[in-house]
Amino acid sequence: MRTVGSLLLALFGAGNTLAQQRPSDALRYFVYLTIPDTGTVISGRTGILVRPSGEDTIRLNLVGMQIDSVSRVDGDDHSTPISFHYDGRIISVPTDGEPTAGLMIRYHGSPQDGLIIGPSARRRRVAFADNWPERARFWIPTLDHPSDKARVMFNITAPPSWRVVANGKTSTSGMWTESHPIPTYTMVIGAGEFTVSTHRPAINGRDTIPIEVWTYPEDSAYADSGPFRRATEIVEVMQRLIGPFPYEKLAQVQSSTKFGGMENSSAIFYAEKPYVERRMGEGVVRHETSHQWFGDAVTERDWPDIWLSEGFATYFDGVIGAALDGDSVLANVMRANAENYFKSAVTDRPIVDSGYAKGAWVLHMLRGTIGDSAFFRGLRAYYRTYRDSTATSEDFQRVMEKEARADLGWFFHQWLHQPGYTQLDVTWQYEAGARKVVLGITQHQKPEWGLFRLPELTLEFRRANGANVRRTVTVSEGSRATSARVDLPFAPTEVRVDPDGRLLLRVTAIGRR
Repeated sequence: MRTVGSLLLALFGAGNTLAQQRPSDALRYFVYLTIPDTGTVISGRTGILVRPSGEDTIRLNLVGMQIDSVSRVDGDDHSTPISFHYDGRIISVPTDGEPTAGLMIRYHGSPQDGLIIGPSARRRRVAFADNWPERARFWIPTLDHPSDKARVMFNITAPPSWRVVANGKTSTSGMWTESHPIPTYTMVIGAGEFTVSTHRPAINGRDTIPIEVWTYPEDSAYADSGPFRRATEIVEVMQRLIGPFPYEKLAQVQSSTKFGGMENSSAIFYAEKPYVERRMGEGVVRHETSHQWFGDAVTERDWPDIWLSEGFATYFDGVIGAALDGDSVLANVMRANAENYFKSAVTDRPIVDSGYAKGAWVLHMLRGTIGDSAFFRGLRAYYRTYRDSTATSEDFQRVMEKEARADLGWFFHQWLHQPGYTQLDVTWQYEAGARKVVLGITQHQKPEWGLFRLPELTLEFRRANGANVRRTVTVSEGSRATSARVDLPFAPTEVRVDPDGRLLLRVTAIGRR
């Protein structure tokens, strides 16, 4: 879980990306890493199977390491040293014209970032990867961009008393293998003195998904009885609403990530201090677990579409909560999300420029526009179509339009590409003879935000005795002012706009004419 500020700082402060120059495609990583008993100097060798895609040079991200050698590896594990160029950030290796290239890079050094080695909040030595958004490059040679998903295998040599956790499943030899392609920002290892508890597994047809909680020993009982009490139920809700859990297991891991939570595929890392301070809530667990479907299995193809990850996880925090504890959970999540967005520094920027600030609201309003049935049918189809791959906002729109059988271009344009949100002034006057209410609705948001179309704006008219009647009007995007007359059998004493909180809007004035 990351704030808008942390997202922008991470994205725009990230190192050089290969996004504009990387037609090469990594298919698989084999990472062998030794973590020392003292100090932070690691030694590693990473094998990479790459499809060069017609380039004469393969360029890999690796920052601040000392490279010992680069070799080409053939199918018989025979390696041949080859020439390379390294400028401290990019390894450039010539291709040989083959459709795939097997490379082995041997290196050592003290990671400047990405792999955190040092004392935990419990004052014991630990090591944790913390790759998001483009920090895997500080300890693994990679094509470090969300569009380049690959399978990964980890073989970690760590101090004897430590336990190691990583993506995928472990074998008797201690290798961890993730058989599904995942983005580099979720390829992780964690190592330290852990207590591991086993929760009830989740079932996918004939497959059984282990659910584990990895904590420092002092925090195990708290984690199991508190934030992870319903870890399995959270997975089951997502399976029921969206589709099968996408990986071999789910480990919930206490760690030294600098974020509140990090959705690493099949091995979610959570910040350690909330455990120690006994203030960790279930909301972050719901958020990070839902990322396994959206963000990990279905990954944004490039950073401007990060809302397809973060917006989805923020929304499903509330959706899962509502499924477990009632609709008020979702209402509270959306209300808090709206207030955070209204106070943020990115309201003047659209989602595709500012990150994910209102992404949860895009989903909530889409659900209200097309209805529950089409909404969840569309999400399930989107997940099936792009699982283990990447997607764009346009891909999501196409799937939702197909399932809703509607043209949603206007919706996605205004909520993804326009900045801001709707701000309304509403006036009303009751005509007793006609038994109608005359409404005046004016959009008064900043002109540079543009106008918004609201096909179904609900108004609740209340009597003095508390009885109420609801009516729906359409706010056109073609004019700043909308007038409407609606039938009403009584003179209201109060009018409420969007009483159920279905729209991202602010009503700044409601009054009689």
